[in-house]
Amino acid sequence: MMMKKLQNEVRGIVGNRKEIITEDDLVEMHYLKAVIKETLRLYPILPILIPRILTQDVKINGYDIKANTQVIVNLWGIARDPNYYSKPDEFEPERFVNSGINYKGNDFHYLPYGSGRRSCPAIQFTTVIIKLALANVVQKSDWKLPT
Repeated sequence: MMMKKLQNEVRGIVGNRKEIITEDDLVEMHYLKAVIKETLRLYPILPILIPRILTQDVKINGYDIKANTQVIVNLWGIARDPNYYSKPDEFEPERFVNSGINYKGNDFHYLPYGSGRRSCPAIQFTTVIIKLALANVVQKSDWKLPT
C-alpha cells in the first residue's frame, strides 16, 4: 500500500516516460520525503551519536552531570520513544507529511544526521542523493511480495 502510494506520487509528477528524475522533480514529492524521514527515524545511519565530553556541569531531567563526563546520545532509543512518536515501532511515513521536522537537528527527537557543530557536513548532498535514488527506482520498478 505504501509502496503504491509512493509510486503513484512519483509517477504522477514525472510520468513513466522520463528517463532520469532530477533534483527539480523532487520539489513536489512530499510523500517520498516522508518515507525517507521515517526510514531514517527507525534506522538511523548511526544508532548512537559520537560521544561528547561536557565542558560544564549540567542538570538534565533532574540529574546532575559533572563537567568532563562523556555523554552518548542514543538516537535509536529517542526515535522509538512513545513520548515523541505514537506507535514508535511502526513504519508510518504519514507522521512526517506536513510536519516541518527537518534534518538539521532543530527537533531533538529527530537527529538522523546529528546536531550542532558535529552534525554531518553532507546533509544536503546525501538527502538529495537518497531522494533521487529512491525516486528513480520507484518510478521504474514494480515490486511485489511473493504469495
